[in-house]
Amino acid sequence: MLNRIIDWFTSPKHLIGASVTRIVLGAILVYNYVINYPLRHFYWADSGVISNDIYNTIYRLPFSVYGLSDSAAYFEVMFHAGLIFSFLFMIGTGGKFTQIMNFLFTFSLINRNAFISDGGDNILYLCLFYMLFMNVTAYFSVTFLRRLKFLDRWKDTFAIIHNFGLAFVVIQLSIMYFTSGIYQIMGERWNSGTALYYILQVEQYSSEFWEGVLTSNTYFIVFFTYASILIKLAFPLALFNKYAKYIIIAGIIAFHIGIAIVMGLITFSAIMIGLDFLLLNNKEYQRAWTWMKRFREKLPEKISVKGSNAS
Repeated sequence: MLNRIIDWFTSPKHLIGASVTRIVLGAILVYNYVINYPLRHFYWADSGVISNDIYNTIYRLPFSVYGLSDSAAYFEVMFHAGLIFSFLFMIGTGGKFTQIMNFLFTFSLINRNAFISDGGDNILYLCLFYMLFMNVTAYFSVTFLRRLKFLDRWKDTFAIIHNFGLAFVVIQLSIMYFTSGIYQIMGERWNSGTALYYILQVEQYSSEFWEGVLTSNTYFIVFFTYASILIKLAFPLALFNKYAKYIIIAGIIAFHIGIAIVMGLITFSAIMIGLDFLLLNNKEYQRAWTWMKRFREKLPEKISVKGSNAS
């Protein structure tokens, strides 16, 4: 048992998942910069809804590079630097320097105006911090880090650091899901199976279309209310079973897709799905890729068979 634990920590794990998560989180950050670009001064600059005086003296929020100067030119430089580093992070170039700068600017942007968050920002910058200790550019990156020969003696140490970062992300997700499930159990409407119905009545998080579709069937409401609780409570333990893990990961991703479509919390759901991609190991990604290749190769044959049968 001890040898298995030592072996797990001395070779880097989930490198493909870490790279996929980097791409997803980087794309979300670039999207946030671009989608809010016309309103950047209103949201985050000294001339906007929260001046630097209010930010620095009244709210006393955590550190942000945007609160260091009232200059409009300074704000423009900081904002565009954040956009550039998020793009470099997404494509996987610049090494640890890019990761550190991306984390700094992301943390600064979120904390400069915390009132426009959709709930995913806290888990985003926490996991970006843990990812500083991980190798997130092993796959799908523009530039690949070439290990120097004199670093070979330290490769086990780097693997241990990477795996500890990975473990902290998984622990963070497990705590988040499990705690959410516990709080749901304590709620009367979750126990009665009606919570989803009441959520759909909140104007900010629903539309008439989805409210009408989803509330038309009582059994649907009860099933998905209880399924939400069970998936979250089972999440930490299911990760230790290779069969249950696939069911839970598929269920939790479907859960977040539902939140994005029905409630409109797109970036929150994308962040959580991006982090869930980290849960699959390299062999699992390779098996999935092999299956997809075989399916793609057989698809023309299946289409031609169907066409000949129809004729």
